[in-house]
Amino acid sequence: MFSDDVDNALESGRLNGVQWSQLKFSCSSLLINLGALRANPDAVAAGIKCARDGLDRALFPGFGGQLKYNIANGLSALHDIDLAAWRAVEPTQPRGTFALHDRDRLRTTRTLFAAVGHSNEPADVRGRALCNLGNTLDHSGRWLEAYQAYVDSLAADPTNGNAAGNAAELLRVRAARGRGLSGHYAAVYDRYREQAQRNRARTVQLAGEVVAQRWDALPPSGSAGHASHDGDPLDAYQQWIKDHRLALTVAVEGLGSDEPRWDSAMVEAVTVQIGEPDPPPIFTSMNVLKAEYLVARRLAYEGERLLDESPYAQHPTDTGVYADTLDMSLYGEPPAQLVLAQRATLDLLDKIAVAANDHFKTGMSPRKVTFANYWREGNADQLRSGLPVPEQVASAAVALAELSFDIDVEGLYPEAKTLRNAGTHRLVHLTHDSPTGVTELAHSSIDAEALIHAAHQSLRVARAAYIYLIDLVQDQQDAISDGEQFVTLPLPNQH
Repeated sequence: MFSDDVDNALESGRLNGVQWSQLKFSCSSLLINLGALRANPDAVAAGIKCARDGLDRALFPGFGGQLKYNIANGLSALHDIDLAAWRAVEPTQPRGTFALHDRDRLRTTRTLFAAVGHSNEPADVRGRALCNLGNTLDHSGRWLEAYQAYVDSLAADPTNGNAAGNAAELLRVRAARGRGLSGHYAAVYDRYREQAQRNRARTVQLAGEVVAQRWDALPPSGSAGHASHDGDPLDAYQQWIKDHRLALTVAVEGLGSDEPRWDSAMVEAVTVQIGEPDPPPIFTSMNVLKAEYLVARRLAYEGERLLDESPYAQHPTDTGVYADTLDMSLYGEPPAQLVLAQRATLDLLDKIAVAANDHFKTGMSPRKVTFANYWREGNADQLRSGLPVPEQVASAAVALAELSFDIDVEGLYPEAKTLRNAGTHRLVHLTHDSPTGVTELAHSSIDAEALIHAAHQSLRVARAAYIYLIDLVQDQQDAISDGEQFVTLPLPNQH
């Protein structure tokens, strides 16, 4: 095999480390691309091995990111090959269910794409990795996270017409399902459609002529909706929420509304059996979850704002007296607010699972429900019985199950879990010296950038889970037959 010949040439001194790394990279790319094209898992696996060999030896670190990218592409190709075989055997299984069977490989794929996408690699490499990350998320119904990945891809490489086309298609599909804000989605769709068609040649380079033709065929929406409600430009809190996409709304850009109460994501109506007139508890659940999210979000903002105002000294408004530990640590309300906000945000995830268990009557004791253990039956590859699972479209239940698997040290959101656990059970403080990072020891230290990043990450995760729960309730509503004896209860506005 050519890869073995390259290894032998390195051992004999006929190739130096840089030459060997370049050949390993080329070999992995060729095998993975051809294997994916011909649905040949052996070729793809050989390509992954080439890339891992290059990554393990690290003789030319400059290729590290691109080798990770190749590994992720190879794992994604193996998933697609196995998915096609599974569908041939299980043609009646709902779309997306295979993601649970292949959850370990998919999690590794997502993590690698994200690592490359948020690295110091060249812009085109980061853009391709983030676009592919968006695709893997979208296939599992994780549309909100997928949209963010496409936005990040275009921020890295605005010429990536494939990312723009995928973003447009995501919004088109969501609007076609009658979900969310159709006028807003249409306006944003038009923007990405035009960007995809404007960068057609780049799409051909990245994804081929067939994909470029797919984006060519996207019609204009003809909508005059708002692309974004940007809020008050003089309100720093609103602008912070807009910039970080933390509004609790199904809008993908801005605040979603010019109304003073713009955190508008909610379960709008549910059906109940005739004779059950009381408002279903899901409305209470969503109100509690929303209120706690908004409090955690404001706490994170205040901590970040005060830390920005006084990054190296106790904030003037802080009334505490703290001992100087002589290690460039900063104690006080701002870092504590960020730690508490991050912890409170992640605590919401367990409550989201409790709300789902209560609404869908899936039978778990509320005190035993956690976000990590709820969505699947034990450690099985099956969704919890009683959750609605559409047959032909991506399932919100799969999205939530997969999201729970990504809140892990090996997942897409490692900081969310590790800092939450440390902040809950141990002692975490901010330092400007040499942070230990999050540990299992009694004390951990973390720098300001990492602390703020973890708070933002947790807020995004909780926002996604809340909105996926709304989608899950809607999946249930869509499955109810018109002939059944149910009545729809609207949710009155609360003023």
